[in-house]
Amino acid sequence: MVNKGYLKAIPFVALAAALAGMFVARAIVSISMIVMIVYAVVLTDPRKTLAIFLKDRVLVALSLIFFAYVLSSIHSTEDDAYLMERLRLKLPFLAVPFAFTAIKKNISPRLFYSFLYYFLILVIATTIIVVIHYAADFEEINIAYSHGRVMDTPFNHIRYSLMVCFAIFIAYYLFVVKFSPYFLWERWLIVVGGVYLICVLHLLAVRSGLVAFYMCIFYLILNHIFRRRELKTALLLSTVVLLLPLLAYALLPSVKAKINYMKYDLDQLLLFRNASGLSDGGRIVSIEKGAEIFRENFFFGTGIGDLKQEMRRKLAQATEDPPDHLLPHNQFVFVASGTGIVGLMIFCFAILLPLFNRKNLNNILFVCFYIIIISSFLTEATLEEQMGTAFYLLFLSLMHVFNQSENT
Repeated sequence: MVNKGYLKAIPFVALAAALAGMFVARAIVSISMIVMIVYAVVLTDPRKTLAIFLKDRVLVALSLIFFAYVLSSIHSTEDDAYLMERLRLKLPFLAVPFAFTAIKKNISPRLFYSFLYYFLILVIATTIIVVIHYAADFEEINIAYSHGRVMDTPFNHIRYSLMVCFAIFIAYYLFVVKFSPYFLWERWLIVVGGVYLICVLHLLAVRSGLVAFYMCIFYLILNHIFRRRELKTALLLSTVVLLLPLLAYALLPSVKAKINYMKYDLDQLLLFRNASGLSDGGRIVSIEKGAEIFRENFFFGTGIGDLKQEMRRKLAQATEDPPDHLLPHNQFVFVASGTGIVGLMIFCFAILLPLFNRKNLNNILFVCFYIIIISSFLTEATLEEQMGTAFYLLFLSLMHVFNQSENT
């Protein structure tokens, strides 16, 4: 007979594999999620698990995002392949929150902190590889930055920078809760890891990650002033906010090159209405055209499956000559143009509801995570890609079920 203790470990092993899979292979992420779902359906009492799931408004609301896309598919007629791709990417919103319900009562503080520590180690390990490659090809990579390109990362550089940013605040959080799994000095090793990741985040010079980082720092400053009444810590963080950007610009060629290229990119768009082959110009035009589609299809959108073709038509007509393969580089505009005001309202309700949960709002790491995610929505369709979806759902579900558990 199989030991039940070993069976209970299955979803946690799968979660660990999914987190590692984000840096190694997409297939591992998908397989690990499937294992967690199978465990919830087959190896627990599914009726009891469903009853617990239905009592959690946050987890239930997340599943509405999948149904909003299904509803939009009714009047999607042009591109069946793209429609199925959108629905496949949204299927985890239905399944993953349910899977986490099955392990809700088994997440102890030590286990939760250990998963955060594990992710922190994963991020540090992958950044070491990135930094080594940068050092080995220093001049060529800096030249690439001056032409709007970036250094190689394990996957999409924007999603990766968001994870590096989140890992920084994991280090901060683990230090605050005094987590040291084996030795007391590990707390200070975590601090060193966090400082190192701050340097790497600036070295990457990816604006999504940097904007999220400084927004989180600003939140922590306010938290230390008005909630914790720790003015010295707030002053220290304020000093960091003032000095870090100046030091990064002065010391890191990638930051200087990125800023100079961004200025050139925006000048091309604003002064000459040119977005041909330009990153920022293309992004801005894609958001403008997405908003235009939303205005023309206000109630139900163009149909999530037809959005790709409709965007191509709009971009082909644009005088700025942007690439015709772009989709709206804003998650809210993407949803609005594809599903209309109905889908947008469902999406906003599902995404923002976790922030109205008192226990979530009292957790500084949860708030930092949401700042990172929401800020990324403004310039990226973060949830329209596997890694973005996995990052959001896995950590949102993990932190939410931990915050609601009796162990907190």
